[in-house]
Amino acid sequence: MTEHSAIGVVVIGRNEGERLKRCLSSIQSQHNGPVVYVDSGSTDGSADYARSVGVDVVDLNIAVPFTMARGRNTGLDYLVDRHSHCQFVQFVDGDCEMVAGWIKTGLQFLENHQDYAGVCGNRSERFPEATIYNQLIEMEWQGRAGEVNACGGDAIYRIDRFQTAGCFNEAMIAGEEADLCLRLRQLGSRLMRLDSPMTVHDANMQYFSQWWKRSVRCGHAYAHGYDMHKNDAQVAGKKYKRKPVLSSLTYGLGLPGLLVLTFLMLMANPSATGQFLLFTGVVMVLAFYLRVFFKTAESKSTSPYSRLYAGFILLGKFPEVQGVLHYYLNKALGKTSKIIEYKVDSKET
Repeated sequence: MTEHSAIGVVVIGRNEGERLKRCLSSIQSQHNGPVVYVDSGSTDGSADYARSVGVDVVDLNIAVPFTMARGRNTGLDYLVDRHSHCQFVQFVDGDCEMVAGWIKTGLQFLENHQDYAGVCGNRSERFPEATIYNQLIEMEWQGRAGEVNACGGDAIYRIDRFQTAGCFNEAMIAGEEADLCLRLRQLGSRLMRLDSPMTVHDANMQYFSQWWKRSVRCGHAYAHGYDMHKNDAQVAGKKYKRKPVLSSLTYGLGLPGLLVLTFLMLMANPSATGQFLLFTGVVMVLAFYLRVFFKTAESKSTSPYSRLYAGFILLGKFPEVQGVLHYYLNKALGKTSKIIEYKVDSKET
């Protein structure tokens, strides 16, 4: 175990059970510095366990709507208030195990590259073979090393630049990491993904309904991110999150609706125009599927599952558009969106 006095660790979680125990153990085995666990109303003794192993615990007020952004910000505030010497923070979700040596690797990179505000590594799934949904998430984690636009929930940040950028947006129920990283890049900072193991995630996704809810959450995040930044100057020639929002609306609502309407019209009155529209719609769907398939097949590690992945990406447009519409409906009604939970609590498994 080595001492990393310049860095503290913030863990967030709720009812993670054994997953949290693995998480904290993996951190303490490589880090002697401060560790803060932010608990969002666990009923499985998570907070008590964290205290028993010497971790500082912050219990969130559950009367205030919980978001992961709020949990991380609260943990950082606690860390900075009590350990002001810390210049860096490692965020990690309570369902993740930290790979041995990662903190040292990530910290050394930031210490040697002053123009970078954040760094992440490779995240993998603990049991990808357990269910097709775990396998899909494993494939989602795949990414090339190098400079990136955003880091995920597990990453190391420079605390001063993190705070200057405004921290995580606590109103966001998902997508807060990419939003933060956008603001960091707008301030001139850079972000890096190292080709190094970082964390092992335990999704424990067993049911189709869980996958659906997670995809709804993604759609909500796309819409919220786009809506917040639609009037910003373009980043790298693109409007933030406009493409995924349009993709969800096109393949999850517009195109399916057109195909159904055209089919009904053909049933009532066959015509060449109707047949052309139906053919064009089917070709667009197949083209989307093949584009995802061939892009995924480029990776040797994921190619055996390319058909599965492409199929679920296409199917995922339906829950995604549900999330997009959910966001805009809540906005129109003046309602605050609540976190969309898809995981099964550890005590239920």
